[in-house]
Amino acid sequence: MTAASPTFEEVRPELSAAERAAIRSARIRGVVMAALGLFALQFAIQTMDVAATFSFWVDKQGGNTFTIATQVGVLWLLAGVVTGVAGVIQLVRGPSFQWRRALLIVIPFWVAATFAGLLAGKPANVTIVFAGTLTYAAPISLGAFAGILAERSGINNIAIEGKFLMGACAASVVASVTMLALGPAANPTIGVLAGVLAAAVTGILVSLLLAWLGIRWRVDQIIAGIVINIGAVGITNFLFLRILTKQTELNTPPTVENIQVPVLSQIPILGPIAFQGSPYLYFAVIVMAAFAYMLFRTRWGLRLRASGEKPSAAGTVGIDVIKIRYRAMIVAGILAGIAGSSFSLASAGSFQMQMSAGRGFIALAAVIFGAWNPIYAFGAAMVFGFADASQALLSVLGVDVPPQLLNSIPYLVTIIVVAGVVGRVRGPAAAGQPYDQG
Repeated sequence: MTAASPTFEEVRPELSAAERAAIRSARIRGVVMAALGLFALQFAIQTMDVAATFSFWVDKQGGNTFTIATQVGVLWLLAGVVTGVAGVIQLVRGPSFQWRRALLIVIPFWVAATFAGLLAGKPANVTIVFAGTLTYAAPISLGAFAGILAERSGINNIAIEGKFLMGACAASVVASVTMLALGPAANPTIGVLAGVLAAAVTGILVSLLLAWLGIRWRVDQIIAGIVINIGAVGITNFLFLRILTKQTELNTPPTVENIQVPVLSQIPILGPIAFQGSPYLYFAVIVMAAFAYMLFRTRWGLRLRASGEKPSAAGTVGIDVIKIRYRAMIVAGILAGIAGSSFSLASAGSFQMQMSAGRGFIALAAVIFGAWNPIYAFGAAMVFGFADASQALLSVLGVDVPPQLLNSIPYLVTIIVVAGVVGRVRGPAAAGQPYDQG
């Protein structure tokens, strides 16, 4: 090598701070995954003699069953091996490893092993869990779609919880009054449709109130949403205590029955889970597909997203940002109101105080976890739905876990999920910011 020839150290490029941070994070993830794999293997050794029995309904809920029997230790062994392999690959490949995709494989093994471990040998029908997951996810996802639509237009839709409550109350009262007016021989579907329509109208009114405060008077949208949520609790509690408890005939609506999808409901195992469910579930799936296309494949979606990202630029090309935001809030109100009606018409069969139980805020968590994308938000709603359905089954089976801890599982999962994605996803840049169209 001549004196003019550069050494290897001189030609090796310097790593940027971001690259060094990415390498460090990859190493930490790899070590953590490998450690969790060893941790799972320790559980496997201790639980090899504990049975894990899962059954599925084959033809219909309550019909013939298909059973899978194994040991809890086997599930922990699989979880440990998969996690350990993912950790080793992470260490070898570094930042180029798609660790988020790997989690989609790793997490189900941990969920299955943890679920079996909590059951401690008790048999469980998991069709109930999966069907309950979809049932719970339907209103959550509709609320999340309402949040996505509003925030994509530039409005922070914090009042989803209030819309749920007001929609549930309106649906129950109007459905009950409709059936009283029509008489006992009337088709209950008419009462249900009247209740759902009333819930949608109520959701629109609450949404327009939030939009009016945020757009016209430039009130802080977070504060306005919180005030609306508190007001919804007060109004519905007053109506329940002063009117509905004394005149129970006003709070006895017809219930929404499950629908069996022709042909698809006859698919073994999958049919009882996905195709014998509530109409709200199928409505949520249709809305998810429609919004996923409209938001990212149509001129309407482009204008909506422009209004939430850079309203000043959108206004310069002739887009009426204010009109788009009002219209978005109207549609968001319809979705949230219909979601609220499911609590009184499909779940409880009547309106009860604070029956939304914080699910409007879980819908907001699904918005963040789903990165303001309808498809991802529906997946996030299913995560929260699985947590709720699991705790319900574990409570029924009487596992050796304090009931207070079981009841808090959906909310703990919400906190963990949101804490894991905050700072890693970016919402619409102009969401919550006042806009003067001039």
